Amino acid sequence: MKLAYIPMGATGHILASLPMVGELVKKGAEVLYFAPEQYRGQVEQAGVKHVPMPVVAGQDSVDAGDDFLAGIPMVFLGEALGVIDSILPVLEADKPDAIIADAVAVAGRLAAWKLNLPLIMMFTSYTANEHFAIDRFWPVYPDTNPVRAKALEVARGLQEKFGGPLLTCTEIFEGIGDYNIVTQPKSFHPAGDTFDDERFFFAGAQIAPRAESGTWQPPANGKPLLYTSLGSLFNNWPEFYQMLFPVVKDLDINVLCSIGKVLKPEDLGEIPENVQVMAFTPQLEVLEHTDYFFTHAGTGSAMEALYYGVPCFCIPQMDEQVFTAGRMVELGVACASLTKPEVTQEALRENLKRLISDDSFKKNAQAMAEEMHTKGGCERAAQAVIDFLSK
Repeated sequence: MKLAYIPMGATGHILASLPMVGELVKKGAEVLYFAPEQYRGQVEQAGVKHVPMPVVAGQDSVDAGDDFLAGIPMVFLGEALGVIDSILPVLEADKPDAIIADAVAVAGRLAAWKLNLPLIMMFTSYTANEHFAIDRFWPVYPDTNPVRAKALEVARGLQEKFGGPLLTCTEIFEGIGDYNIVTQPKSFHPAGDTFDDERFFFAGAQIAPRAESGTWQPPANGKPLLYTSLGSLFNNWPEFYQMLFPVVKDLDINVLCSIGKVLKPEDLGEIPENVQVMAFTPQLEVLEHTDYFFTHAGTGSAMEALYYGVPCFCIPQMDEQVFTAGRMVELGVACASLTKPEVTQEALRENLKRLISDDSFKKNAQAMAEEMHTKGGCERAAQAVIDFLSK
């Protein structure tokens, strides 16, 4: 069986896909994985053949001012325009039996339509059906909106060249493949019970060893660990740490803060003795030893935390993160969700106290971890793909 995987060229999307793709190779599939050169190491570590793909920032195609949601269709169409001409000749020569594509990697859909191949889509965030779609919570823009008009013009050109449905904003976020892998447990996904098992497999977090394994060791004192990571785009927030440190300095816990590449430890003021700061943390290893997690509620981080049964306090920064954080609170795996302007020292103190004192958050997170361990995972996702294609 010959397969090709086409991701969105972003770290979170690529890392979420490699465990399943690696399992496909272990099961005897031959897989070409298209990714920018900077990801060659991760791809090859998974045992997969890497094929270079251009680095394209789809947002460079957008001039929407401060209105991110107006420009979001053009972000994904722009990336597709930048990579499709480099990947299509390779696919035409290799002749795979099917294409697997990240759900927002529009180039994967275009290639499948052009070559008339089965399309398997991997949703590293939310999928859609008649009962739920994430884009239905966003503002509606008229076709006369300049950036939406540009996106519509590009979509029509792509449809004429590659076939398939017109890639409007609705189609980009609500389109599905012939088969679909979702990196959430069914109980977490809104309207999860309404998705049929014939077309959807809810695999949950995709966990496998990463290149950074072994670069961190938990403190040897056996105390509970609070881990904070606000995401690579949002860690540059020194005031957060200056609010957090007075809250934790006298507590009998360990604290690990992932502060990103921009901030330096000297930017944070006096660092308490029970606090460790790192520019980069091997998140899977850390979460395996974490008791409480302050997170931006990116879908990848949220699912990884729940895979290890870690209760959370959420500080979302973007619309989708706000939605995910709200879902975590609704399901009782997070104590609260506050946006950046709402975060105060007292709010940090109160919500850490809730996580420590209320066992229900831990129990709910552990229940979701059990669902992922027994019903999902990368090995079962790979087998689901093979079973679908074998039909």
